[in-house]
Amino acid sequence: MAERRMLSKSLLMDNKFLTLSNDSKSLYLYLLMFADDDGIVKRSIMIDSVLNATNKNYTELEEKGLIIAISGNDEIRVITNWNGIETIREKLYSPTIYLNIRSQLYLRTDYSYTLNKNDPSVFSSADSWVTKGRPKNIKDFNPLIQQHLQEVQDKDGISTVPVQDKDGTCPSPDKNRIDKYSVDKSRTAQANSEQTKKEKKNIDKDNRRSTSSIYNNATREHKNNSREKGGVDSGVNNQSNIHDNQDAVSSLFNYLNGISTTNISKDNKRLADVFDMLIHNGYEIEDIQLGIDNIMNVANQMPQYQDEQSLANLLIQHLPEYTKQTLEQPSSND
Repeated sequence: MAERRMLSKSLLMDNKFLTLSNDSKSLYLYLLMFADDDGIVKRSIMIDSVLNATNKNYTELEEKGLIIAISGNDEIRVITNWNGIETIREKLYSPTIYLNIRSQLYLRTDYSYTLNKNDPSVFSSADSWVTKGRPKNIKDFNPLIQQHLQEVQDKDGISTVPVQDKDGTCPSPDKNRIDKYSVDKSRTAQANSEQTKKEKKNIDKDNRRSTSSIYNNATREHKNNSREKGGVDSGVNNQSNIHDNQDAVSSLFNYLNGISTTNISKDNKRLADVFDMLIHNGYEIEDIQLGIDNIMNVANQMPQYQDEQSLANLLIQHLPEYTKQTLEQPSSND
């Protein structure tokens, strides 16, 4: 995140800002300063304490449309007009760590954020816009708006917004209608696909548990034998432990590359160190694999994580956290 932000006079002269209470004005300026390069900011105890900010101040900013609250997440806020306020050069831009939040955002033609994908002025999802280099010199939004509406229609199976013809007029109702047979057929195919994926996932999970159990039993047996020897040949035992860890790390790379469309070299020392650290901290191979699963479920849907370096960095940053979460969540097979 940048250490400096630029504010224009137009922001301070905006009617929405001028009609805020003084406390809410101060809070908004602090949120702008501490937001990441995608305009997403986590509510800070430090900021709230310094400004004596309350929920009332955050609500006032939300009602004025200056920030966006995320349903089910009381900590995160999004600066609505962030892309109009800040211009960050590509080489200095650093993506947000809150990828699940950004995936819910859409861009209007004034480059402001909205959560409403059916807003008639939306031309792109935030993720897609970032992938294309965050262009702000678009001359004609109409083709992009039509493309976005088509993507929404394809994703939802039925359009909630009339798609315009090339001449800008709305077509007849029949042109937007999807007959009941097509919808039912699509839903049936989707349900069968999801059931197949679920069964495959359960089989893969059982296989991981079996592999993990064999590995952990062997490790425990090795440790017990070492204790029985009273520390004799400790140098040999240490070498054996190192070799076991190397095998475990190698198996984690194999597992990762088996479920990813991107191949990450086993020579990636930073990622290998993360695997090794988790093993040393007592996490089982299965726990780490589930952590990898959780991250890959997100990464496989985002084009910006389809190369080795960006995917490895994502795993390095978040794998310990997601591995820890696997112990806090009950297994679906238990």
